[in-house]
Amino acid sequence: MQISNGKVEVNDANFDRSRETKPIIGNMYQYHLFPMFFIFGLISFAALWDDMTFKLFGGHKRRKALMLGFANLIAAVTIEDFAWFVNRWLVPLADDPKGGQLMQFSDWTSMHLGAIDIGSFVIPYWYIIALVIVTLAYYGAFRNHDQVY
Repeated sequence: MQISNGKVEVNDANFDRSRETKPIIGNMYQYHLFPMFFIFGLISFAALWDDMTFKLFGGHKRRKALMLGFANLIAAVTIEDFAWFVNRWLVPLADDPKGGQLMQFSDWTSMHLGAIDIGSFVIPYWYIIALVIVTLAYYGAFRNHDQVY
Protein backbone atom coordinates (compact mmCIF):
# COMPACT_ATOMS: atom_id res chain seq x y z
CA MET A 1 0.00 0.00 0.00
CA GLN A 2 1.82 3.05 -1.17
CA ILE A 3 0.25 5.92 0.70
CA SER A 4 1.83 9.31 0.95
CA ASN A 5 2.20 10.52 4.52
CA GLY A 6 1.32 14.17 4.12
CA LYS A 7 0.73 16.48 1.21
CA VAL A 8 2.18 15.58 -2.18
CA GLU A 9 3.28 18.69 -4.06
CA VAL A 10 1.70 18.47 -7.50
CA ASN A 11 0.37 21.34 -9.59
CA ASP A 12 -1.92 19.20 -11.75
CA ALA A 13 -5.58 19.92 -10.87
CA ASN A 14 -6.58 16.39 -11.98
CA PHE A 15 -4.11 14.71 -9.61
CA ASP A 16 -5.68 11.97 -7.48
CA ARG A 17 -5.14 13.06 -3.89
CA SER A 18 -6.67 9.89 -2.38
CA ARG A 19 -3.21 8.76 -1.25
CA GLU A 20 -2.78 11.85 0.92
CA THR A 21 -3.69 10.89 4.46
CA LYS A 22 -3.56 12.31 7.95
CA PRO A 23 -2.90 10.30 11.11
CA ILE A 24 -5.94 9.17 13.10
CA ILE A 25 -4.29 8.66 16.50
CA GLY A 26 -0.81 10.03 17.15
CA ASN A 27 1.24 8.95 14.15
CA MET A 28 -0.97 5.99 13.26
CA TYR A 29 -2.72 6.03 9.92
CA GLN A 30 -5.81 4.10 8.80
CA TYR A 31 -3.82 1.16 7.50
CA HIS A 32 -1.99 0.87 10.85
CA LEU A 33 -5.19 0.54 12.85
CA PHE A 34 -7.51 -1.15 10.38
CA PRO A 35 -6.55 -4.00 9.75
CA MET A 36 -2.76 -4.13 10.40
CA PHE A 37 -2.69 -3.71 14.18
CA PHE A 38 -5.71 -5.97 14.65
CA ILE A 39 -4.17 -8.73 12.52
CA PHE A 40 -0.79 -8.35 14.21
CA GLY A 41 -2.46 -8.66 17.61
CA LEU A 42 -4.39 -11.80 16.70
CA ILE A 43 -1.37 -13.52 15.21
CA SER A 44 1.14 -12.35 17.82
CA PHE A 45 -0.88 -13.70 20.73
CA ALA A 46 -1.96 -16.97 19.05
CA ALA A 47 -0.23 -19.11 21.70
CA LEU A 48 -1.96 -17.18 24.48
CA TRP A 49 -5.39 -17.39 22.80
CA ASP A 50 -4.87 -21.12 22.36
CA ASP A 51 -3.95 -21.59 26.01
CA MET A 52 -6.85 -19.48 27.26
CA THR A 53 -9.26 -21.49 25.12
CA PHE A 54 -8.03 -24.99 25.99
CA LYS A 55 -6.33 -24.36 29.38
CA LEU A 56 -3.23 -26.28 28.28
CA PHE A 57 -0.51 -24.36 30.13
CA GLY A 58 0.18 -23.56 33.76
CA GLY A 59 0.53 -19.97 34.95
CA HIS A 60 4.28 -19.86 34.25
CA LYS A 61 3.88 -21.04 30.67
CA ARG A 62 0.99 -18.61 30.19
CA ARG A 63 3.26 -15.70 31.19
CA LYS A 64 5.85 -16.96 28.70
CA ALA A 65 3.15 -17.08 26.00
CA LEU A 66 2.20 -13.50 26.91
CA MET A 67 5.85 -12.38 26.61
CA LEU A 68 6.09 -14.16 23.27
CA GLY A 69 2.95 -12.36 22.09
CA PHE A 70 4.33 -8.94 23.02
CA ALA A 71 7.65 -9.75 21.33
CA ASN A 72 5.84 -10.85 18.17
CA LEU A 73 3.62 -7.76 18.16
CA ILE A 74 6.50 -5.30 18.58
CA ALA A 75 8.55 -7.15 15.95
CA ALA A 76 5.61 -7.13 13.50
CA VAL A 77 5.00 -3.38 13.94
CA THR A 78 8.71 -2.62 13.46
CA ILE A 79 8.99 -4.85 10.38
CA GLU A 80 5.82 -3.36 8.88
CA ASP A 81 7.13 0.17 9.40
CA PHE A 82 10.52 -0.64 7.88
CA ALA A 83 8.88 -2.47 4.94
CA TRP A 84 6.85 0.65 4.11
CA PHE A 85 10.02 2.70 3.73
CA VAL A 86 11.81 -0.05 1.79
CA ASN A 87 8.83 -0.06 -0.59
CA ARG A 88 9.09 3.73 -0.99
CA TRP A 89 12.83 3.34 -1.64
CA LEU A 90 12.66 0.46 -4.14
CA VAL A 91 9.37 1.24 -5.92
CA PRO A 92 8.86 5.00 -5.65
CA LEU A 93 5.76 6.77 -6.89
CA ALA A 94 6.54 9.21 -9.68
CA ASP A 95 4.94 12.11 -7.79
CA ASP A 96 6.35 11.30 -4.33
CA PRO A 97 8.93 13.95 -3.36
CA LYS A 98 10.66 11.43 -1.05
CA GLY A 99 10.49 8.56 -3.54
CA GLY A 100 13.68 6.53 -3.77
CA GLN A 101 14.71 7.38 -0.19
CA LEU A 102 14.71 5.35 2.98
CA MET A 103 13.76 6.95 6.31
CA GLN A 104 14.57 10.63 6.74
CA PHE A 105 14.50 12.92 9.79
CA SER A 106 11.33 14.51 8.39
CA ASP A 107 9.43 11.19 8.27
CA TRP A 108 6.89 10.54 11.02
CA THR A 109 8.73 7.44 12.20
CA SER A 110 11.77 9.55 13.13
CA MET A 111 10.15 12.69 14.49
CA HIS A 112 9.22 11.99 18.12
CA LEU A 113 12.19 10.06 19.51
CA GLY A 114 14.73 11.10 16.90
CA ALA A 115 17.05 8.99 14.80
CA ILE A 116 20.68 8.15 14.11
CA ASP A 117 22.00 9.74 10.92
CA ILE A 118 23.62 7.12 8.68
CA GLY A 119 24.21 9.45 5.73
CA SER A 120 21.57 8.99 3.05
CA PHE A 121 19.02 7.71 5.57
CA VAL A 122 18.36 7.52 9.31
CA ILE A 123 17.61 4.74 11.79
CA PRO A 124 14.87 5.76 14.23
CA TYR A 125 15.74 5.34 17.90
CA TRP A 126 12.52 3.47 18.47
CA TYR A 127 13.78 0.71 16.13
CA ILE A 128 16.73 0.19 18.47
CA ILE A 129 14.52 0.30 21.58
CA ALA A 130 12.09 -2.15 19.94
CA LEU A 131 14.95 -4.51 19.03
CA VAL A 132 16.19 -4.54 22.63
CA ILE A 133 12.68 -5.16 24.02
CA VAL A 134 11.96 -7.90 21.48
CA THR A 135 15.29 -9.60 22.18
CA LEU A 136 14.69 -9.59 25.94
CA ALA A 137 11.09 -10.77 25.54
CA TYR A 138 12.10 -13.62 23.20
CA TYR A 139 14.84 -14.60 25.64
CA GLY A 140 12.35 -14.65 28.51
CA ALA A 141 9.77 -16.55 26.47
CA PHE A 142 12.16 -19.24 25.26
CA ARG A 143 14.48 -19.57 28.27
CA ASN A 144 14.01 -23.01 29.80
CA HIS A 145 11.11 -23.62 27.40
CA ASP A 146 11.41 -27.40 27.71
CA GLN A 147 10.86 -27.45 31.48
CA VAL A 148 7.44 -28.18 32.89
CA TYR A 149 6.24 -25.95 35.73
